[in-house]
Amino acid sequence: MKYILYIIRIVLPAVALCAHLSTASAEGIRIIPHSAYVRNDSLHLSLEMDLNAVRVNTLTSIYFTPILKGEQDKLELPPVIITGTKRYRFERRERTLTSRETPLAIPYLVLLDNQKTRSKNIEYNISIPFTTWMGDALLLLRQEVKDCCDLQLLGTDTLTRNLAVASQPETTAVATTIPADTIERQPARKQQPIGQGTVVMPLIALVMTSGNTYISVNQQTRSALLYIDYPLGKDDFYPDYKNNRKELKKVEEILNPLFTDETTRIHRIRIRGYASPDGDYRNNEQLAANRSRLFSEYVCDAYDIPYHLFDVTSVAEDWDGLVYLLNRTQPAYSREALDLIHRYGIFSGREKHLMELQGGAPYKDMFRRLFPKLRRIEVVVEYEIERKGSDE
Repeated sequence: MKYILYIIRIVLPAVALCAHLSTASAEGIRIIPHSAYVRNDSLHLSLEMDLNAVRVNTLTSIYFTPILKGEQDKLELPPVIITGTKRYRFERRERTLTSRETPLAIPYLVLLDNQKTRSKNIEYNISIPFTTWMGDALLLLRQEVKDCCDLQLLGTDTLTRNLAVASQPETTAVATTIPADTIERQPARKQQPIGQGTVVMPLIALVMTSGNTYISVNQQTRSALLYIDYPLGKDDFYPDYKNNRKELKKVEEILNPLFTDETTRIHRIRIRGYASPDGDYRNNEQLAANRSRLFSEYVCDAYDIPYHLFDVTSVAEDWDGLVYLLNRTQPAYSREALDLIHRYGIFSGREKHLMELQGGAPYKDMFRRLFPKLRRIEVVVEYEIERKGSDE
C-alpha cells in the first residue's frame, strides 16, 4: 500500500440542538494510512489519526468512521468518537439499556473531550476477516456529528482510491503529502490464499470519567474459517460426520476462553456461509442460507448463547472467491476462464460457457480443486472485556 498523508479540513457550523447551541469544530485533521496487508485470512489495516484540533461541547460528539468500499460491497469499521461529558453519559446509558435486545456497534475508541484529555493522537489498528473485494477497495472516512437525537452527516472523504493489499506486513512507514484529487490507482495487490486460521484482533478504548478513574475497554474480534462436510443433499449439520469434529475445534478455540472471565461480554457472532458456483443458483442460494442458519443454531444450543446475538448471512455462489483462486493458482486456463466470468453474467450462461471451455477439462479441474475451497463457513465473534482502574 502506498503511504499517503491526507489532510482533511472541515469546519462545522453552529447547530441548534435540543434547545442548546452546540458548536463543534475540526480543522486540520490528519489521517495517515500506514499499511494494509493480508495474513492468516485477515486484512490488517493501520491508520494514524491526529484529531487534536477537534473540539466539541458537553452535549455533542463527532464520529470518525473508516469505510471500505468495493464496486458492490461496503464495510463500515468501528468508529472513533470524540464526545462531550454529558453526551458520553447519555450514550453510555443508551448502550446499557439496548445492549440486551438490540446491541449497538462497538466503537474503536471513545475519547472524552475535557481538560484531562492529554492527546488525540490515535493509532487505529484493526484486523478483519478478508474477503476478495477488499483487495482493491476504496478507503473512506465518514464524519458525523451527534446531538440529542440522530447522527448528522458532515461529509465523506476518500483517503485512498485503492488499498492495493499486500500479502505480508510492510517493514517501513514513510508518509508523503498527496492532494486527494491526485491520488492514483495503486499497483495490483499480491494474492493471499483462502484458507484456515483463527485471528485475535485487540482494540483498546480508554475513556476518562470523573476524578482520576477510567474505564478500559479491551475490544477484540476472533475469527475462523470452517470447512464443514455434509452428506449428499443434506443441510443439517452433523458434528461427527467425516472431518467436522476437527473443524469444530476452531469454534472451541474462539468461544471457550470467553466464558472464563466474568468481565467478558459477547457483543455479536457473525456467521456467513458460502456455496460454490456449480449447479442451480436457487438451489445454491437455499443451500448456503440453510447451512448458515442450521450451523448458527447448533452453536447457539451448544454454547447456550442468546440467538439475538447472531448475525447470519450467506453467499449463494462465491464467484469472487473463484476469481481470487484463479488469479492466485494461475492454472493454464485461468485467463480464458476469467475472461468468460467477466464477459457473462451469473444468469446469462456464465457456468455453461465455463463448462464448454476446452471441452470441459478446465471446469472439471475447478470442480475438483477449487470449488471445495469455496464451500466454507466464516465465523466472527466480537466481544469486549471491561475493567475499571485509576490514573493515580
